[in-house]
Amino acid sequence: MKRLFAVLMLLYVAQFHGQNDFFIKKGANKSEKIRFKLINNLIIVPLKINGVELSFLLDTGVSKPLIFNFEGVQDVLKLNHTKRIYLRGLGSGDAIEAVKSESNRLELGDIKSNSLDLYVIYDETLNFTPRLGVPIHGVIGYDLFKNFIVEVNYSSKYVRVYDPNRYRYKNCKKCETLPVTIHNSKPYVQSAVELNSEIIPVKLLVDTGGSDALWLFEDDSLGIHLYHKKYFEDFLGHGLSGSVYGKRSRIEKFILKDFELKNPNV
Repeated sequence: MKRLFAVLMLLYVAQFHGQNDFFIKKGANKSEKIRFKLINNLIIVPLKINGVELSFLLDTGVSKPLIFNFEGVQDVLKLNHTKRIYLRGLGSGDAIEAVKSESNRLELGDIKSNSLDLYVIYDETLNFTPRLGVPIHGVIGYDLFKNFIVEVNYSSKYVRVYDPNRYRYKNCKKCETLPVTIHNSKPYVQSAVELNSEIIPVKLLVDTGGSDALWLFEDDSLGIHLYHKKYFEDFLGHGLSGSVYGKRSRIEKFILKDFELKNPNV
């Protein structure tokens, strides 16, 4: 599935400017190319927060920047205007305590924000560093994507961010174009799956922060259910509200416009 999204993914959400907005600094090129590391299908980019260089996951599934390995950098990273809050996300647990910090400066090459809000999570289970083998200090997604056209190229391992006012679309005969809808600051595409010999339309989150190929939520009313017993219960990952468990299996087919994948893992 990675190859379907990998060659070129263009996201453009809005051109409005305000708090938390990013911009390409004056005098720079109309686009900024950012090299990234690709580990376990996850995109890792270098960025600076208040002048301190960090490594973040580029995750289209998150709406606000999160720092979850703060203890390793708290001696050098100074955050502005902090207050205690509670956050809730995926997982079976309760909301967790966090710190909201306002009006921070973030730099990603020539891309900048001078008034970024971010959140600090102290839950050690959300630390990606031991699993990936490289320091990971947090995740960033929608706040970066919303003001630009963004190209993600997995095979060449770079992200190119375009100024939408100076961008010109080039027709690509070898590409597939898919409409993207934004809901609650997250991108979705329409596709379909074949389950129990039935084609079922599904709306899927495009999540660059997920290393699994495909997640489906069981819904008997839509026919999304494993009627066979060829699955096993497994730990799927950590969400903001605790551990996430599910069933690992295969389905007959995944359909994305003219692409079809047979027997993908889900």
